Amino acid sequence: MKSEIIGIRERFKKAQIGLKDVLAVIDMTLEDQSRELASLFPYDVFEGVDELIERTVHGTRIERFKPKENGHQFHTFEIHTEGGDALGYLNMIHIRNPIPCYYLVYVEVLPPFRGRGLGNRILKAFREFAEGQGVVGLLDNIILPEEPTYDIYTKNGWKCIEEVIGEDVANGEGHYMVFIPTSMNSPGLREKLVKLLFKVKKKRPIIDMHDNEAMVKRTIMEFRSVYEALEHLFEMEISSRTSTPFMRFMFTKFITKALGFQRRIASLIGYTGGESLEQISISDPVKNLPIQPHSMWWAKNGKPEIWGEEEILRDLPEKLKKDCTLYIESLPLYRRPYLSAWMEGRGTQYHNLKISDLLDLGFDPTKLREFRYKGVEYIFERITPRFISSIEKKRRFLPKILEHGSKRRFRNATVQINSPLAILQDRGNVYILRKKVEGIHSEEALDQLRMASHLKDMNRSAGIDHAVILTINEIRKWLMKEFDPGLLEEIEDLAFFIPWDLERNMPRVTVDTRGVLLDTLWIA
Repeated sequence: MKSEIIGIRERFKKAQIGLKDVLAVIDMTLEDQSRELASLFPYDVFEGVDELIERTVHGTRIERFKPKENGHQFHTFEIHTEGGDALGYLNMIHIRNPIPCYYLVYVEVLPPFRGRGLGNRILKAFREFAEGQGVVGLLDNIILPEEPTYDIYTKNGWKCIEEVIGEDVANGEGHYMVFIPTSMNSPGLREKLVKLLFKVKKKRPIIDMHDNEAMVKRTIMEFRSVYEALEHLFEMEISSRTSTPFMRFMFTKFITKALGFQRRIASLIGYTGGESLEQISISDPVKNLPIQPHSMWWAKNGKPEIWGEEEILRDLPEKLKKDCTLYIESLPLYRRPYLSAWMEGRGTQYHNLKISDLLDLGFDPTKLREFRYKGVEYIFERITPRFISSIEKKRRFLPKILEHGSKRRFRNATVQINSPLAILQDRGNVYILRKKVEGIHSEEALDQLRMASHLKDMNRSAGIDHAVILTINEIRKWLMKEFDPGLLEEIEDLAFFIPWDLERNMPRVTVDTRGVLLDTLWIA
């Protein structure tokens, strides 16, 4: 597979695919493997690509559009290449009262072009525009002061809103940043900014709705562009109905990322469903490709890296330690309700899945594998390598939750943790080993309660989904209160597992005079 990757440079040249699409394809399908091929990726697979990126950046220009001119609801600044490709965006809305203002909804530079001054240029363009118009700039900043990007804003005249209106008035609104033009000498500026904040908060649902619509449309265009590039790259194989592991890997990676985005769309605030990935037409030859969900190239030293609880590591089978990927990927799939319902009556073998099966399922079932060893049942989960740091944080945080919450009950439920026992990295893949619990992910539980034919009526009459949500919300509220705000990222990243009878696909709950109650809930 490694030789195929090296040869992709010639494929891109032969297909005459532009730089932006080349980098988008790599980011979407191969970026996760950069650690395994540090000398080749993410962009060094193309000789002179860094110089080409610099030339592209040097030739960019910033253009401003009013609403509807570019099909958006926003006033925008866009960073365009000489060929017309957009490398970055700044979306904003105009608010006339109580003070003329442009509220910055979204600022982004595409990942391959970051760190080259484009973010500074687009903010500088806004600063010059705001100075010329004599208007205030406002943004809801989520960047921490210690992050390098934060300095870009401050160097372009932005400051925390509390510096202007005071901490007592800000009342928790200190995450907003404001730009005040030097020409502005508005009487009662402080009071007007307070009213402006209130007005923006009232408008946020509508702003978020339009922002989500713009983001979905933009992302779908990117997915469509990447898919077309992949078809050009492998045109010969597609036309001859042949394939290589590398080709299958790239298409599988593309499809799984597209499906992940499709699931994300459903949870967006105010999104009405006007755009969807169904607008991307996947050809039959691609649909019929066998999936290749894991990479197969070796690490530099050719040996897996394994770490975790020493007792577990010592006891793992030698075959597993020697070749993690082949061992784990040969294990049976975890028969979660989503998968069991789909496989019933189809007779589909888990080792013969195709791209069309992923599209039908809506997720990649091969990420979870069952592992029974010495009478104990475990689950292996394949994750993206870039999530290793968050898994490590979770390993440290979960025991603290158990320590603080072991004697508490949340709407009757006790809390258990399901920490990662071992982390295995091999051939560009990362696997997390956990014990198998008698429960399923809360999102899947809620879907089953609301959608499964044998559960819908029972749930409607008993309100089991409501009980699940109330219990999780109570735990989250306790976590936010119990732990330092610096652990917010870890808290938001937690997953909750609901007691479940997997064989019967039924929730395990207690019903008494107090209502529907959970006895146990696992946090992972």
